[in-house]
Amino acid sequence: MESFKTDANEFLRKTLTLWVRGRSSPPEGDHILRIPFSIPLPVDAPPSFGFESYMNIAYVRYALEVVGVRTGTFAIDRTIKVPILVVSPDPVGNALRAELKLGWQGDWGRIKAEEKIRKLPWGDYSTVKMELLVPHLDTFPLFTPVPYSIIVTTITAPTKRKGLAQPTTDVFPPIPRSASEIGFELHRHVDLQTPYFPSNPEEHVTDIISKAHAPVPPVEVEVTDYMWLPEEGKEDRGCWMQEATFHSSLSLRYTPTFVTEEIKVKYALHLKVDFPGMGNSLRLELPINIGSGLETSVLLDERASTPITIDVPATYWDPSKWSDQ
Repeated sequence: MESFKTDANEFLRKTLTLWVRGRSSPPEGDHILRIPFSIPLPVDAPPSFGFESYMNIAYVRYALEVVGVRTGTFAIDRTIKVPILVVSPDPVGNALRAELKLGWQGDWGRIKAEEKIRKLPWGDYSTVKMELLVPHLDTFPLFTPVPYSIIVTTITAPTKRKGLAQPTTDVFPPIPRSASEIGFELHRHVDLQTPYFPSNPEEHVTDIISKAHAPVPPVEVEVTDYMWLPEEGKEDRGCWMQEATFHSSLSLRYTPTFVTEEIKVKYALHLKVDFPGMGNSLRLELPINIGSGLETSVLLDERASTPITIDVPATYWDPSKWSDQ
């Protein structure tokens, strides 16, 4: 049976005495004593995190452990352990969050990709271009819609045109007309300092635009008519150009970007469009920082239909399994 070495770092433990027998009692007619308390955390405490893949498991866990000391010869202390979520304070992201909610009026960041492709192994090349526009942000705050636009441009190989004739329906390369023809994903790189060797696995976190189901929120699509681009001095020879623009927003609920001695977490947006023909794909990658966008604690309302909470593995919420990781 193969065994693996694990390593743990208990970087935080604070103990408080909340109640002493005889100090206070529940209100008359009530059997519950409510004791409010707070525990300040270090500003540089890493956020809650969970990652599992083949031969790579990493967690940053927090929990409140309450011990009720019972008196008596055979009395056994009662212990309750409740996992909690922690994110780092993010005053910069908090300010950006407010600006985004009012409608972004700042600068936009742009990243472009361009490829020469052809449908068959011979013939002239066509051109495909793609551009991703997102607000120019130092950090993407959690739980906040961030607008984006994707612009795809296709330019045919040089061809002849008779008079004012329009292109046929089988023009190559075809422009994507539906969000289902776009692959837009969030990926996470997890750099682990393992006992054996450094490891840098990558995982697909979520589909921002999926080919399998309708995106939420919906994507608005605008497709232009074909535009004729004549060659210099030749009105009857040139290329057809068409452009499609996809508008929507993304909202993130994942562990913010962070760095410790043992774990480094970073994110990137991955965009891909496939065209007919072998290997005709257009790709681009945009690294981003994710911040909490929060300055103070947020009460977790488990009764809410969509509670404000970051996405962590289910085992994070089961302390009985923590020792098994």
